[in-house]
Amino acid sequence: MTIRFETMPPSTNHIYGRGSRGVYMFESVRQAKDAIGWEARSQYHGEPLEGPLAVKIDLYWPDRRKHDIDNIKVLLDALTGILWVDDGQIVELSLTKRYDKENPGVMLGFGASRF
Repeated sequence: MTIRFETMPPSTNHIYGRGSRGVYMFESVRQAKDAIGWEARSQYHGEPLEGPLAVKIDLYWPDRRKHDIDNIKVLLDALTGILWVDDGQIVELSLTKRYDKENPGVMLGFGASRF
């Protein structure tokens, strides 16, 4: 199955801050995580998958600024409990970084792994 997200995952380098009360998740990251979750729920209506999973992610960035290809932590975490029980089930992961100024977003394909 394939799902398209308009919400781009935030940079892994800017997820958490540190304050007088300890470590906290930035509000912008929490909002992006919630938006990704809602986008997934609107397109996937099944139960979270169990067992080993294969995931293919195509990141379509709106510009050619430096975007690390590993900026998917928030994306995978946001889908836990929606698409899969836990993102630790992912045993195959394919990532592609592309540029699309007109239609930025994320295409995520997922299913049972053959391993």
